[in-house]
Amino acid sequence: MVLRPILKLLGLLPFKVLHFFSSILGILFYITPNHYRSITKTNLLLAFPDMKPLQVELLLLNSLINSNKSLIETGKIWYSISKGELSNYIVIDGLEFIVDSLNKGTGVILFTPHLGNIEVIIKYLGGMFDCTIPYTISKNQQFEKIMLDARKMMGVKMVEAKLSGVRSLYEDLIKGGLIAIAADQVPDKKNGEIATFFNRQALTMSLVSNLASKTHSPCHSVSCIRGKSGNIFKLFFSKPILDIGGSPIKDSVNLMNRELEKCIMKAPEQYAWEYKRFKHSNTKDPYNK
Repeated sequence: MVLRPILKLLGLLPFKVLHFFSSILGILFYITPNHYRSITKTNLLLAFPDMKPLQVELLLLNSLINSNKSLIETGKIWYSISKGELSNYIVIDGLEFIVDSLNKGTGVILFTPHLGNIEVIIKYLGGMFDCTIPYTISKNQQFEKIMLDARKMMGVKMVEAKLSGVRSLYEDLIKGGLIAIAADQVPDKKNGEIATFFNRQALTMSLVSNLASKTHSPCHSVSCIRGKSGNIFKLFFSKPILDIGGSPIKDSVNLMNRELEKCIMKAPEQYAWEYKRFKHSNTKDPYNK
């Protein structure tokens, strides 16, 4: 496998060097027509309709740079930073809220947007808790095997986002465990609800709300922000978010989206705007131009 040695080689480089290459790639993605640039700009125009054109362009450039940072940092986070060394690279805020919820014995549901670098969140959770994470099978089998091996090495249990995997998540919560879900992914239509995201309709996963409703597990958001120095990541755990799972499903999903928006607005340039977040709604597909 060629990809694994490349990731390990990149992992040997300092963050400053990785981010230098990321900036070059981000600029190249910005100045040349490409799929990611087009989707990112469409999303920014939808999410921030009142933003001035120059501000949109600046946010577009910074978003493409930060997305490349998240990609190129992966090898370093997976292979070069040990669990014992991770504390040198992170600052934690709000961990006491998670500990308090876990002590209640009803399990904890964490949900996060693709902000900063979620591999940092996963590595931290794997070193601190028995954590289960659902994932969607990748079209790239080579990458999927590498990813699953790396996540296992980081100490988390991965389950497929299908019936058997959801059952495993439910069982872990019943046992008082902790699960973490990237809640901004676009689900299949049968597994989501049309909800509001940045004042736009978007198909949104209902998994968090459904699990919370069935298990009465407290829900918290967790987000990761890359610090200005580039080699420090700040992890923010929220207080329990009341009414997720206790409200009608549509209200619950909307509430989750409001929390995701709060996380994203801490550093909107670090959010992965290159996903087709608004591709399924009750309106025309904005990416089909």
